[in-house]
Amino acid sequence: MKQLKDYKETIHKCSKCGLCQSVCPAYLETGNECTVSRGQFIMLQGVIKGDLKMNKTINKYLDLCLKCGKCSDFCPSDINIVEVILAAKAEYYKNSLEGKIISVLQSKPIFNTALSIARLLFSYKKKKLNTPAFTPLKKAVYFGGCVEAVYPNTSDYIKSLLNKMGIEVIDIDFNCCGLPFLTSGNIERFNEQMQENLDKIKELKFDYFVTDCASCEWTWKQYGLDESKFKNIYKLIEENGLEFESKKHCKVTYHKPCHSEDNNIINNIKNIEYIELEGKDDCCGFAGILKPSTWKVTSEIIKSKRNSINKINPDYVLTNCIGCILSLSLTTGYKIKRIISFLEKNCRVL
Repeated sequence: MKQLKDYKETIHKCSKCGLCQSVCPAYLETGNECTVSRGQFIMLQGVIKGDLKMNKTINKYLDLCLKCGKCSDFCPSDINIVEVILAAKAEYYKNSLEGKIISVLQSKPIFNTALSIARLLFSYKKKKLNTPAFTPLKKAVYFGGCVEAVYPNTSDYIKSLLNKMGIEVIDIDFNCCGLPFLTSGNIERFNEQMQENLDKIKELKFDYFVTDCASCEWTWKQYGLDESKFKNIYKLIEENGLEFESKKHCKVTYHKPCHSEDNNIINNIKNIEYIELEGKDDCCGFAGILKPSTWKVTSEIIKSKRNSINKINPDYVLTNCIGCILSLSLTTGYKIKRIISFLEKNCRVL
């Protein structure tokens, strides 16, 4: 990843048109110009020129960027705004006390030990899944990420679905995708994790790189891999015509994560009542819930999402991002499920 100073010309391309204001969750909530990319770019120009120092105040506004990417989608100058914000976070990280503390907490021994403990704590859930013989037509690498530590059976269930589609899964012992390191500004640790993951697949030949988490997929796409190989499990289910039936009739709605592709997987599930969520693709605010400095704004963003869910009062809110699940579970009081977990626990394959 480039340094902040390398984005001098990119930032200069910003025409200050203000279209980003119309889609930025933080700006829509606060009306504060410093929370939107246009205002942040003005501050970052001052940092690059040396007129401003990268301090706690600027970092607070950088943290209010939820990395949803909607500003980039609306940017007439075609600027990858999230990329610039991440470089700015890295600039603050390397010279701050907060960065030094995060560096220790995210160090390989501590982070991997925490994951190992989680795997040990949830290993009792692990069940043996019998896989019927099948004729492999294609090969896939499946990345389950950190969430596999908490949902140890889901990866086997996904592999069984892929097998039904004639896809053989290459077993690889992956670790984290590196998203926590990237978004906190710990670029050195992110690069280390990225290289570790890339080394595990560099000699492999495969047709698909499969994920079920939108955030993990987005992070892997930052690695520079051939994006034509990326397929989330839901897109493969659609393309292969797999259908499911809920064991019990229920009412569901769907929250679309910021980094998720559109999919119609819910159309493949019978015996459910699906009601579309108002603002289904509005950000859930997860990227801001872990920092006290952003909680006031983030809580209002989450409140809007909660109000939309309340209007439906569903049995389940389905989504496909572990971050969204955490955010909505902590703040809504509803049963929030990964789509794949709903299929595994609540449905049968037809």
